[in-house]
Amino acid sequence: MHMIIVVGIVFLSFFFGQAGAEETINIVQLDPLSGPFKDTGDRAVRGSQFAIDQINAAGGLLGKKIKLLPEDSQLKPDVASRKASKAILQDNARFIFQTASTAVARALMEQAEKHKVIFVTFGALSDYLTGKEFNPYFFRTVPTTSNLSRTFAEFFKNQPYRKIYLINMDYAYGHAVADDFKETVKREIPDMKIVGEDYHPLATKDFGPYISKIISSGAEIVHTGNWGTDLEVLMKQGAQLGLKARFATYLLDDDILCSNLGNIAVGSYVVSMYLPAMDNKENKAFLENWNKKYRDTKHPWPVFSSGWAYNGAMWLFEAIKRAQSLDPEPVIKAWEGMKYNGIVGEQVMRACDHQNLQAGLVAEVQPKSDFFDFPFPGRPVLIPMEKVAVPMKDTGNPRCR
Repeated sequence: MHMIIVVGIVFLSFFFGQAGAEETINIVQLDPLSGPFKDTGDRAVRGSQFAIDQINAAGGLLGKKIKLLPEDSQLKPDVASRKASKAILQDNARFIFQTASTAVARALMEQAEKHKVIFVTFGALSDYLTGKEFNPYFFRTVPTTSNLSRTFAEFFKNQPYRKIYLINMDYAYGHAVADDFKETVKREIPDMKIVGEDYHPLATKDFGPYISKIISSGAEIVHTGNWGTDLEVLMKQGAQLGLKARFATYLLDDDILCSNLGNIAVGSYVVSMYLPAMDNKENKAFLENWNKKYRDTKHPWPVFSSGWAYNGAMWLFEAIKRAQSLDPEPVIKAWEGMKYNGIVGEQVMRACDHQNLQAGLVAEVQPKSDFFDFPFPGRPVLIPMEKVAVPMKDTGNPRCR
């Protein structure tokens, strides 16, 4: 009798636990919430949560409230994979969000396909994720390294610089940044010369030897996909050692980084997925609502990974509304080919590879900003979508041939 009661209690606990989970739409987000890149993850989670709060305040999604389950990826693929599986199996997570690291994204793609849940990245940029390694449960709401390379190439065509040095973090994303830029420059700006190329470990403390090589090369531009502490230390030590070349970066639209760099950042260029100085009504409303909530915090404006995550989350929610379902197949069908006017302007989710298409954004860091009392990127130059999109035949995705 005692055993029957125990079994009954376990069954009821499981049943009501599952029923409770069904009352909400649970989303697990895997990003670095500890270690040297913690801030990037924290802000991405804040952007996702802001989108979720906005949807919940308006009545929820398909009549249900959304709940975000943030988990620390530690920037380790195995850790992220294990935590994603647990969230799906034990917490009934219906979707996966992620921002930082191509390697982590690749591991999460396997979990998404295994468990048949949609995975959205707001920041993993290597092309092959939507190319040769494509799976139908993965969507990318930001440009790829090739898109960003094409954006910079179009911009630099009309600039005087022709000597460029490449330095990047030594993992898949860093190599993709360099490879895509070299290929694009060779095709689009044949008189531009790559005068050096280096890769360094993540969280490098001493860039001195690299900077000496850059100075000796006579580079006019240092092109880098570095982010977080690796971009800050590189630029600070460059200034200390007398490096005069301008930086062309992918991830300098970071208020903490720009605050720490101060005038060192002025004159550098950034190509990004979202910049707060964009002039459209959707972005202006977003800025107003964000600042109303976070005005008195360390992050009064939604820059960097907060903007990427908010935009990507809201796009997914719009696809779910269109599908009128939480099941992956109807959502996939609704999102493929979908046009969306969000905070970065017009976006298209290309059907064959689930890759976001949008205009390229390039901005120069200005001494005075509309948002901060320290240097920050100004109004972006927009490079047309068709100029920065990778042709379908060149994606490496067999669905796009």
